[in-house]
Amino acid sequence: METPQSISIVGAQEIEVIKAQDLNEALGYVAGVGRKSGQTRLSDELLVRGFEVSAYTGSMYRDGSKYSVNVYNGQQEPYGLERVELLKGASSVLYGASGPGGIVNTVTKRPTTETLRELNLEYGSFDRKQMSGDFGGALTDDGVWSYRATFLARDSKTATDYIDDDRRFLAGGLSWRPSARTSLTLLADYQKDETAENLGLPAKGTVYSTRYGRIPLSRYTGTPGYDSYEAERYTAGWLFEHAFNDTVTLRNNVRYYDFRSTFPETLTYNLGSDERTSTTRYALDRSDDSQAVVADSSLQFKLGEGMFKHTAIVGVDYTRMKHQTARDQRRAQPFDYFDPDYSFPVGGVYRTQGKSTDRNRRLGFYAQDQLKIADRLVVLLGGRYDEVVYNSHDNVGVSQSIDDEKSRAFTGRGGLVYLFDNGLAPFLSYSESFEPESGTDRTGGRFKPVTGEQYEAGLRYQPPGSDFMLSAALYQLKRKNVAVSDPVDPSYNIQVGEVRSRGFELEARGRIGRNTNVIAAYAYTDARTTKASPLAPDEEGMRVGQVPYHQFSLWTDYSFGDFGLAGLKVGAGLRFVDTTHFLYGTGKVPAYTLYDAMVSYSTGPWRFALNASNLTDKRYVAVCQSACFYGEPRRIIGSVSYRW
Repeated sequence: METPQSISIVGAQEIEVIKAQDLNEALGYVAGVGRKSGQTRLSDELLVRGFEVSAYTGSMYRDGSKYSVNVYNGQQEPYGLERVELLKGASSVLYGASGPGGIVNTVTKRPTTETLRELNLEYGSFDRKQMSGDFGGALTDDGVWSYRATFLARDSKTATDYIDDDRRFLAGGLSWRPSARTSLTLLADYQKDETAENLGLPAKGTVYSTRYGRIPLSRYTGTPGYDSYEAERYTAGWLFEHAFNDTVTLRNNVRYYDFRSTFPETLTYNLGSDERTSTTRYALDRSDDSQAVVADSSLQFKLGEGMFKHTAIVGVDYTRMKHQTARDQRRAQPFDYFDPDYSFPVGGVYRTQGKSTDRNRRLGFYAQDQLKIADRLVVLLGGRYDEVVYNSHDNVGVSQSIDDEKSRAFTGRGGLVYLFDNGLAPFLSYSESFEPESGTDRTGGRFKPVTGEQYEAGLRYQPPGSDFMLSAALYQLKRKNVAVSDPVDPSYNIQVGEVRSRGFELEARGRIGRNTNVIAAYAYTDARTTKASPLAPDEEGMRVGQVPYHQFSLWTDYSFGDFGLAGLKVGAGLRFVDTTHFLYGTGKVPAYTLYDAMVSYSTGPWRFALNASNLTDKRYVAVCQSACFYGEPRRIIGSVSYRW
C-alpha cells in the first residue's frame, strides 16, 4: 500500500492452483503482462506494458539479486518458488540496469521452522510424468537451525513432435538464527533441462491458409537426433541480515551462477512460392558457458518518531559476468511443411559463425528515503549511480575486441502515497531506467545508455481487515536513445529512436467471504514508435508488434465447505488477448480467448486435483515475430499430493 508504483505478487498457492508451468503462466492473470516469444523453453521472456522483461534486458531477479547470466538462462522452475513479484515500469534505482517494462523478482523457497513434508505425483497430456517433493523444518529444538529441501523430476513429450520437456531440479537451504536480530541463510540449487527449441512456422500456413490448408500444430521443423537443448545450471549463495538495534539493519546477499548449455538446432525459414517448401534452411551448432557473481550490501535506517518517520536505505551492488559462446553453421536440406522427410542428416560445417568471450562488470551505488508523515502521507525519493564495463573478444577470422567499454548512468525515482482510514491509497510517481548499449556510430562515438522513464498515477483500495485489494493505474512509459539505421551510412546506427507506451490497468485480487478467491485484470496498452530512423519515416506512429490494445483475464475458485463438502474446490478462468501486429511486417494476429478450469479435493493428508488449460482446445496463433508460433493446445494434468 505504501509503494508509489504498481506491484503484483503471485504466491506459491496461486501457482499451484492454476498449475503454472513457467513464469509466463504464473503471471498469466496479471494486468498488462503478455508473452514475448513462442513455445520457447530456453528462457523466461515477458512483455510488460509493451516492453520486454527478460534476462536479456537485465530485468530478471532472484531473491533480490540480478538473474542475468545470458539470454539462454533456461526457465526457472515454479515449484521452487515461494512467490513471484512484478514491479511494473522503470525500476533502475534499486535494481540497476534493466528495461523500462519492469522487474520480475522470484523469491525461492526458504528454510522454515514449521515441519513440512510433501510428495506429489502428476500425470497429464503428452505423456507428462512428474514427481516432486518439498521438505523443511527445524533442526534444533530452539529453532536456531532450520532447513528446506525441494526436488522435481519430469519426463514429458510436448505438443510439437520430437520435442521433449524433461527436467531435474534440486534445491536446498539452511538457516541459522542465533537471535531475533541475526539470520544467515545458505541457498543452492541445481537444474538440468533436456528439450529442444520450437523455432516457429511461416505466417502463411498458420495465420493465413495456403492452398494445402494450414500447417499442423504439431509440426516439427528441426532434425530429429540433431536438434536438442541440454542445459545445466548451478547456483549457490547466502542471504545475511543483522539488526544492530531498532534503528540500523545490515543486509548482504551474494549468489554465484554457473550455466552451461549445448543446443544444436536446424533453422527453417520462409515459405516458397509453392506454398509448402522452405526457402532458407541451415543447421547451427551452439554452445554457451556462463558464470556470474552477484553481490548486494545495504544499510537500512529507521529514524524518527511521532509525526515524521524515515526508512532510509543506502547500498552498493556488484555484478561480474563471463559468457563464452561458439557457433558453427551446417548445411541442411529444404523442408516440406506438409510432408516432411526427416531422413536427411545435417551436413558438415561450412562456416564458423562465431566464437566469442564477453565479460562485464557492473557497480552501482543507491540511496532511497521513504518519509511517512503523520501516518498518512508517504514521500519516496531515491537515486542511483551505475557504471558498467564491457569487454568482448571475437576469435573468428580477424580478431575483433572491445576493451573496457564503459557506460555510466544516474537514475532517479520519486513518489507520493496518501493513506486514508477507509483503505484508499492514491499515489503518484516518476521513475527511470537505463540499459547499457554497446557499439559506436560512424564517427566512432560510443553509444549512450538506452534510457526509460515512467509517469504513473494510481489508486489502491483494501477494505480494513480484508484480504482483498483493488488497484487502478494510469501510466506513460518512454524508451529513449534507441539505435536505428543511420541515413548517411545504413551499416551504422544512430541513437534517435524512441518508443512510447501509454495505458490503463485495473486489477482485483484476493478473497471474498470465507470461500471465494477472485483474480480479475484488465489492461489497455497503446505502444507506438514515436521516433524512427530517417530511412523509415513511415514507422513513426506505428504500433509496436505483439502488444494488444486490450487484455482481460478472470479467475475464481470456490471452496464448498459451507455445503457439507469440506475439501472440495472448483475453479475456472478465462484469458482474452486482443489482436496484435507482427513484430516484423504489417500482418495481424487474430484475437483469442482461452478457458481454464480446475477441481480439487482434500481429505486428511491427501489432495487430489485435475487442472485443464485451454479447456476448449482452441487452435490459435500466440506470437508472430520473424516466425509465427501456435499457442499451447489443451493440457490436462492430474495430481495426487500427500502431506504429513
